[in-house]
Amino acid sequence: MATLNTTLTLASTDASSNRLNISVTDALTTTEPSQGLSRQTITTSDNQEIVDEAVSGVFYFYAKNLDATNFIIIQTTASVQFARIGPGEFCFFPVNDGAGIEARADTASCIIEYGYWKKG
Repeated sequence: MATLNTTLTLASTDASSNRLNISVTDALTTTEPSQGLSRQTITTSDNQEIVDEAVSGVFYFYAKNLDATNFIIIQTTASVQFARIGPGEFCFFPVNDGAGIEARADTASCIIEYGYWKKG
């Protein structure tokens, strides 16, 4: 078992009528398999598999779009789209058991930085 320390901070003085200042932390227990930070070129021609649906168990998934102008669509291997990562944006979320992850660039090829860790 290993520990993945996470922190999410949301802060703004003008995103809503009230000042926004939320910070949450958690120590997530993880186990094998995992995929440390990797980079892959994502094209527009086809969906590229990032995490095989055969990876069993729930896992934590991180992705960042390293492109400066184009966005990336994130979807399950069953072609259910659920995220659009704009230029320079990132995401981190848990993925359900048996739901692989694919990515596709919208307008031009992009480099995605990603990693995943199985929930312990």
